[in-house]
Amino acid sequence: MNIFPESPRWLIDHDREAEALEILADLHGNGNSDHELVQLEFTEIKAQVHFERTEGAKSYLDLLNPGIFRRVILGCSLQMWSQLSGICVMMYYIIYVFQGAGLTGRRGNLTADSVQYVLNVALTVPAIIYIDRWGRRPMLLIGTLSMGFWLMLVGGLQGRFGDWGQVGGERVWVITGHDAATKAIIVCSYLFVCSFAVTMGPVSWTYPAEIFPMRVRAKAVSAATATNWLFNFALAFAVPPGLSSIAYNTYFIFGAFNFAAFIHIFFCFPETAGRTLEEVEEVFSKGHKFTAWKIGWEVGKKTLDDLTYEDNGKATIDHDSFDDAKV
Repeated sequence: MNIFPESPRWLIDHDREAEALEILADLHGNGNSDHELVQLEFTEIKAQVHFERTEGAKSYLDLLNPGIFRRVILGCSLQMWSQLSGICVMMYYIIYVFQGAGLTGRRGNLTADSVQYVLNVALTVPAIIYIDRWGRRPMLLIGTLSMGFWLMLVGGLQGRFGDWGQVGGERVWVITGHDAATKAIIVCSYLFVCSFAVTMGPVSWTYPAEIFPMRVRAKAVSAATATNWLFNFALAFAVPPGLSSIAYNTYFIFGAFNFAAFIHIFFCFPETAGRTLEEVEEVFSKGHKFTAWKIGWEVGKKTLDDLTYEDNGKATIDHDSFDDAKV
């Protein structure tokens, strides 16, 4: 991190505007600080920082303000769906999943578990590289559908080929004598964690940080993060009794959660990839008027002439100056 430049917003907020302009020039203008896009971004950030200094959140009650509360719900619900996707089952309790699938032997189970964790790390790399190119909505929608599918398949295989039995002196739902079903469940488990690692895993942390204005971002993201760990805590208690009592139906429940998340994301979560914080603010300033699935990746090209300023110093965009279909 020592070689990383400071955030231009942080620099401007600390009255180091020359350094901020230099970094923006490197990012958008090949070092040319007079480039139109550089000047536009610089002007927008200065106006936004001024607004946040005077109107910044003073307490968590500010998260209930109009225009903010909806985004708090989106950020918290995405972290909730991340946990309800079933990753808790497939990571924390994968040894019981493979045990129920009929994988016997301590060494074999440990090896299969290790592969699961390696895949989780490895498949995060493509998301890091391509998350801005793929977009947040497609990743979330494809991820929830695929995770739901793999969990339903695991539950179906468990229900079809399994039965109550004894493993280590405990009553568990287990598959015996069906080697193909055992291998299929292991493969589906691998595909599930790959689906999570390349979609919901990274996006569930990226998206909440992109939808909040700077004045409330710290408090809003902390609320979203608290939601993640609250559901993580709850599922740590709920999953073992679920596996021991309703067995394969546990997978159906988490699969249904993924399909519910797909519906919620499709109708309520606008795309944020490629947008500045100011552009995201403009999208949410429409209130309930915008249609999430119609807001694409591309935004209209703006110039300095498109910016207007209110008395409070907040930069706004004149909608008549560019194509609403691209906003």
